[in-house]
Parts: sequence; C-alpha cells; structure tokens
Amino acid sequence: MLQSLYGYIMLEFIKRATEILSRQASHLDDKKIQKSLKFISLLFDWHENKNLIATRDPFYFLKRDYFDSMEFSNYLQKGEHVDIGTGAGIPGIILSILRPDDQFVLVDRRKYPIRFLEHVKLALNLDNISIRQEDVSELSLSNAPKSVILKNFSNKKISNLPMEKKMSYLYKLIKSRVSGNYAVLVLTGSLALEMPQKLHLPNYGDVSVKVKKLSSPFFDESKYILEMI
Repeated sequence: MLQSLYGYIMLEFIKRATEILSRQASHLDDKKIQKSLKFISLLFDWHENKNLIATRDPFYFLKRDYFDSMEFSNYLQKGEHVDIGTGAGIPGIILSILRPDDQFVLVDRRKYPIRFLEHVKLALNLDNISIRQEDVSELSLSNAPKSVILKNFSNKKISNLPMEKKMSYLYKLIKSRVSGNYAVLVLTGSLALEMPQKLHLPNYGDVSVKVKKLSSPFFDESKYILEMI
C-alpha cells in the first residue's frame, strides 16, 4: 500500500515537475529535463531507505536544490570542477546534467552516498563525472580544476566558528590539498553577507571574496555563492 502510494506521488511529481522545468527553456532541453527527473526519482527511491538529503518533499527539492544549482551553473567557467562533500550529488550531479561538456569530480568520504552516486552515473550515463571516496584532508588531484565547490560543508572543527574563520579554514584546507589557480565556491545562506571583501591569510596572502545572490522564483529567502580567489 505504501509503495503504491509512493509510486503515485512520484508519477504526479514527474508530471508537475516536467511542466515547471519546461518553462526554463533558456536553460534546459528535453534531454536535460528527462535526466533531471530521473535523477530526482532515483534520489527519492534511495532516500526512502536511508537519509541522503534533508527533505522528503521532492517538490521542495526541485524548487530549492535544483533551481539553486541551475542558477549556480551560470557562474561556472568551462572546464573541470570538484564538488567536495557532495553527498547525494548536490550540486555536482545536477551541474553535470546542466553542463554536459564540463567535467565534475564528486568527492565524499561516506560509503552510502558513494554507492548512490555510482548507481546514478550508470543509470543516467553520466560520462562527465568521476567519483572518489575520500576525506578532503587526504584528497590529492593531478589536474588543477576551474573551481572547487562546497555546499554547506562542515565538520566538528569548524561547525561553531564564525563565518569568516570558517571560510578561512576551508580555503586553507582546500588549497593545501588541491594545487592550482582556481576559485573556491561555497553555496550557502545569508551568512555569506557577513564576509569581508578580503581575507588576510598567512602563507596565502590576500584572498579576494565576492558574494553573488542567487535568484529564486519560489522563495523569499535567498541563497548565495561565496567566491574566494
């Protein structure tokens, strides 16, 4: 009974979600819409057994995570990007669908999300992603990416730190593990507005900080991209 109810809900979601996504004609073609819907369906199938994301409402996910990722896509350069602490592939999988000509490295230390990502890669035939089960403190990449992406990344060391100190810690940690001249992009909330325009970091010099607001047709509360270069 519960399984049939869930199936009905997902069918209704796909119908309504297709209508919503189809309005975004400037961003999406039919192939991207179908891959996006299949990803969301797979995500909530797996989410039923073990929590992968913070919500059990696929429409909230579509309106918040998907649209934030779609808006975020506009700020990426062409090339390779690294999504650290990707979890269920948010935003890495979504971005790989929206930007099929770019490459994405999805990094997470937890086994279950990695299993899910491997399943999604095969099911959606996503040739532009690679998946690595590693802790960021042990990460080593041979190629310099265009950007390193983080969404609500945290750990015990920084969870209670003020925003400026938290971002300083993350910037230094990432730069110590991934070489090259690239942007560190953090998808976050309004705390981004507390950041100064520059971070003065020993051994790294002055780090430029820019805050970019993401627009949403569904929420008054905005999300932001914090860019550190």
